[in-house]
Amino acid sequence: MKISITLIGLFVSSFLFSQILTVNSGSSVSIASGSSITLGGLEIAPEDTYVINGDNAVSRTATAVTAGDNSSVSRVYNTTALLTDFTGTLTFSYLDGELNNIAESDLVLELQADDDSWTSYEGTVNETDNTISYTFDTPVSFKAVTASAAGATLTIEDINPAGSSILVYPNPTADRIYIQTDTNSKAELFDLMGREVRSTNQSQIDMSNLSRGNYILQVKTQNKTQSFKIIKQ
Repeated sequence: MKISITLIGLFVSSFLFSQILTVNSGSSVSIASGSSITLGGLEIAPEDTYVINGDNAVSRTATAVTAGDNSSVSRVYNTTALLTDFTGTLTFSYLDGELNNIAESDLVLELQADDDSWTSYEGTVNETDNTISYTFDTPVSFKAVTASAAGATLTIEDINPAGSSILVYPNPTADRIYIQTDTNSKAELFDLMGREVRSTNQSQIDMSNLSRGNYILQVKTQNKTQSFKIIKQ
């Protein structure tokens, strides 16, 4: 049985790389045990009845998650609110053109926790159907799902790690961040939905008009790329 769900006050979009599910405040989506729901290529099949409460939304982006030289596939699912205490199976679909030179046999499922850290899960890869699935026997909470290569961490580096040639300050910030590098660089700022909100070749980014919250800054130089979590106050 593939689909047997209770849908209350939600919106589902057929557009790829956009918001694909909206659960309004006071509404919910209930997925019965033994059933599943597929959201733009991400199948959620809970062990027990699972409820997604509003206010929440699920979106899909083609912007890969990067951390240093590591990259996910070019398909990432994000939620605006944490999905908590899930048990059951997640099946992640991908296209060959989204692999970013990652061998299918090396794929692992990646879940992002509320603290923005990523955890890898060695699931079952079906190279014929282009899917990777993993069954969670113990509860897991997450706000993003993607796939990457085994052994490649997607966790964002600490701000200004020791020995880094890239300095970013101040963090947190209320208005601007400054970027100091040894060479020419390009900086791109993304929200947690994977949308680019700022881009510059200069040494600073004005964040004064952005909403409060967490952002991901990617700084690219000739030899490397580093990613940082930026907190806008």
